Amino acid sequence: MRNQLKILVTIIGITGFLSSCNAVKYVPENEYLLTKNTIYVNNKKNVSNEINDYIVQRPNQIVLGIFPIPLHFYNVGNKSYVDNYEQWEQEYIDLDDETVIPSKKKNPSSKFKYKLNKWWLKNGEAPVLLDAKKTLQTTNNLKQHYYNEGFFKVSLSTKKDTISSKKIAVNYYVETGKVFKIDSISTIVESKVLDSIYNIHQKNTLIKKNKPFKLSSFINEQNRITELFRNKGVYRFNKNAIGFDVDTIHKTNTSNVILLISDSIANVPYKVQKIKKIKIYTDFTYNTKDEPIKDSVNYNGYLFLGRDKLKYNPKLLLNSVFIEQNSIYKDETRELTRKHLRGLNNFRSVDIKYTELENDMLETSIFLSPRDKFSIGVSTELTHSNIRQLGVSGKLSFTNRNIFKGAEILRFSVQGSFLDSKDAAENNNLLNAWELGADVSLELPRFFSPFSPNKFIPKNRAPKTIFTLGTSLQKNIGLDKQRFTGIVDYIWESSKTKSHSLQLLNAQYIKNLNTGSYFNIYSSEFKNLEEIQQGFFPNETLNKSNAISFINTNIDANFNANNPEEYKIAQNIKSRYNIITEDVLVPSVTYTFTLNKSENYKDTDFSFFRARIVSSGNLSTLISQQTDENNVKTLFNTPIAQYIKTDLEYKKFWQLSRENILAFKTFLGIAYPYNNSNSIPFSRSYFIGGPNDLRAWRIYDLGPGSTKTGLEYNVGNLKFLSSFEYRFKILNSIKGAFFVDAGNIWDISNSNVLNSEAKFSGIESLKDIAIGSGFGIRYDLSFILLRLDLGFKTYEPYLNTGNKWFNNYNFKNTVYNFGISYPF
Repeated sequence: MRNQLKILVTIIGITGFLSSCNAVKYVPENEYLLTKNTIYVNNKKNVSNEINDYIVQRPNQIVLGIFPIPLHFYNVGNKSYVDNYEQWEQEYIDLDDETVIPSKKKNPSSKFKYKLNKWWLKNGEAPVLLDAKKTLQTTNNLKQHYYNEGFFKVSLSTKKDTISSKKIAVNYYVETGKVFKIDSISTIVESKVLDSIYNIHQKNTLIKKNKPFKLSSFINEQNRITELFRNKGVYRFNKNAIGFDVDTIHKTNTSNVILLISDSIANVPYKVQKIKKIKIYTDFTYNTKDEPIKDSVNYNGYLFLGRDKLKYNPKLLLNSVFIEQNSIYKDETRELTRKHLRGLNNFRSVDIKYTELENDMLETSIFLSPRDKFSIGVSTELTHSNIRQLGVSGKLSFTNRNIFKGAEILRFSVQGSFLDSKDAAENNNLLNAWELGADVSLELPRFFSPFSPNKFIPKNRAPKTIFTLGTSLQKNIGLDKQRFTGIVDYIWESSKTKSHSLQLLNAQYIKNLNTGSYFNIYSSEFKNLEEIQQGFFPNETLNKSNAISFINTNIDANFNANNPEEYKIAQNIKSRYNIITEDVLVPSVTYTFTLNKSENYKDTDFSFFRARIVSSGNLSTLISQQTDENNVKTLFNTPIAQYIKTDLEYKKFWQLSRENILAFKTFLGIAYPYNNSNSIPFSRSYFIGGPNDLRAWRIYDLGPGSTKTGLEYNVGNLKFLSSFEYRFKILNSIKGAFFVDAGNIWDISNSNVLNSEAKFSGIESLKDIAIGSGFGIRYDLSFILLRLDLGFKTYEPYLNTGNKWFNNYNFKNTVYNFGISYPF
């Protein structure tokens, strides 16, 4: 209650402060601050954002639908002082040599005060004063909109409501009348060539009898017909050849429509035209366009030209070309070719032009401007977490394009990190741990396969094959580890919004190089175990080499009956030891389906869905004949992880207004070990918390279930997460957000190590879902967004108190999350 009272007082205080600000400070006499626009359509208040877009003049931006913070920000500045200072300064400037009269005539504090006030005014938003011309323009816009929707008898009026002596609201009243509908449709196609094409596809028309007379329908029909003809070989056709003659009958609110399509352009009749020649310039640049061609190859009717020696294999490059010799002209093959050639990431620009030849034939010229064959990238990063007190990392990457003359891309990178780990062996030294790694990948713009895959995945689906090999060596953080990774990934698209990935191999081999030093590194854990040994087993010998066997021998069910707290501590130590020292081989097959309805990177109103299924160890355990002392099948003397895993992720974004967005994300993941494995490898398990997850908890801090293990790494094999985030603009590039995250991880294996509180047991386990809420500040630099989110623990399922709400909802227990870009 105390924390809730503090929050309430804070909110009231902020509200009172903003309310007390003088919003009309810079509103002149006899003018009004526009505070609100309201549109009423047929006596009903409009709630459509589409209609609101026709309003020309809008009130000052408000945050959270309540506070005009940018206006109050502006009002903090002293406009008169700025104007007087600039006038004063101008008077003391010598216009001949543009020098200022000696500084002794200036007051340094005045200069500072000027810059400060200038900053407030520049970063704030000046008051929006009611403009009668813009009100009239809004009225005309609304009238034209409804007229375009078929309401030919629409009428509008406005009413201004004076809120105070200097504040005003404008109401727009729209009476639409009855909508006009299409009564009859007839067509006049003067060209026989066009008429035959049109009649075959007439059933697809977007203008239909008894439908409302909408301008958008006619525009869409015009575009449909243009697309139809240009994809049926009529290269010269453009939409200006399409016209509509409309006769409206006001008594019956109906319209008769005549579709008119001319028979020629510039007195040249329309014809179906074919491609006769195709030329591909593989090294085109504007500066060398007039230089002579030095190399050429004719391959299957395609002429490849170069002002230098040809660097691309014609057969392989044609995988991205869909324009064919002797085929009719099509816009769609032109655009498909441009899209796929750009997708190779080998060319700075792709331009496709057509030239008309005799006998109405066409010549296609494809101009490709290649990127630099070699490029080098360098990046650095500073990190901080509850595991890494300080981290300095760097990456050097090298790219080789067109390495095998088929637009392939070879990438090689080396990366290194130097860390200050609180758990490292030499934890008194700065940057006492390090990690080095290297990765190499080869991207082929086609499927690499012993058989032809085009029967299943045609080349117009942008098939790619990516081979990846990587390794890393970690020293003195946790334990010394070495990782090897190998991936063979096949990627393709089935439509503009749907993509697929099939990783026939995603293998990871993790080897711990120094497991014997575990309790040297994690000495605090050994001290905890020593306290148990000295207090309950003084006759037993305990040292760092036999610590785990000591737990297995002595810390059993009988011990748990009388000493549950100590039993929990010992089992946590053992669990952590198993996680950190785990050697494992994970040979998996992964399929991922993605549905992304985003139009572009600026889209803020779309949905996203991704489903992934992973199967690990099935073929390897079938082939392997090796087993360890626990009868677990191994490969290279390493246990083979066998499990199945499924992830489902859904995201939805709603643009509530121009600067207000509601974002939702939900994730469900299940991983189940079987046969050769009793648990999921740590590197493939689920965790929760962190800047892109449950933001009120640090990474690995929560779960599983309602347990509070005290471990640094908490993982599970079932995960649920949902997040709501309301994003809004505060001031210029400064943006804000309020968010609520909910989720947790659980265990669904048959493991005996974890207690029932960590297990998922059905609907009743949903009470273990933790809830965090908070707010964030973001700074948008256009090319990158910097983010700080403050997460507050709202509901903590592991607390033993009766009330688990708002117990640590305060700034003392706030989790600060620094990040780049939005969390989802």
